[in-house]
Amino acid sequence: MDEQFEQGSLGPDLRAELIRMLREDQDIQQVLREIIVTSAPPMHVEPEPEPEPEPEPKAVAPLSPYECLHDPLRDQLSAHLKLLAMLRADEELNRTWLAQNDSDNEGMQLARLFATAAQWERLLELWSVTAERCKSLSGPASAAELQILDGCLHIHNLIWRDRHAHLCNVTLGAAYDYRLHNRTSLRGEVITAQWLPGLINAGGELQCLPLVTTE
Repeated sequence: MDEQFEQGSLGPDLRAELIRMLREDQDIQQVLREIIVTSAPPMHVEPEPEPEPEPEPKAVAPLSPYECLHDPLRDQLSAHLKLLAMLRADEELNRTWLAQNDSDNEGMQLARLFATAAQWERLLELWSVTAERCKSLSGPASAAELQILDGCLHIHNLIWRDRHAHLCNVTLGAAYDYRLHNRTSLRGEVITAQWLPGLINAGGELQCLPLVTTE
């Protein structure tokens, strides 16, 4: 029997019996499973990679005030915001004509400007205040005063569709006419300078005569 196992030559009956036992005998099958498990080489398990360190947060430069507050609406209202700034720089007009409150924010100040300049009576008042300045200083209105008057006039015209109010300028060297001009002295028949343009309302009526000097 030993010789047959060593030579690998099992008889056909013995071989068939062994195969049957392998198929049917559960004890033999369990022994074979244990042999296979204990004789199998250990499985190589790759170690899990260590997690990569998280990158440190990069410092971000803070946004400038303009970048933080930028709004396309400010671009559209840039001319009106500039007008508001000019009025605020004129302490007298800001206090007496526009009646701004120190507690008003910029939005409220702009709304107050629109509400005030839209009224024709307030524009007449603005013109009168500027004319009195010219007379007291014996000189023409400043560039800032003229820009304020013209800017407020443009705001007033927003309420009209097919007509508008406008300034009335004179031609230097023209003859003085009391019906068309308001001169700063009692003498002179020829216009030599314009201190302040007049105001013509949306109906085409000259309501404030241009303030002029004559010789």
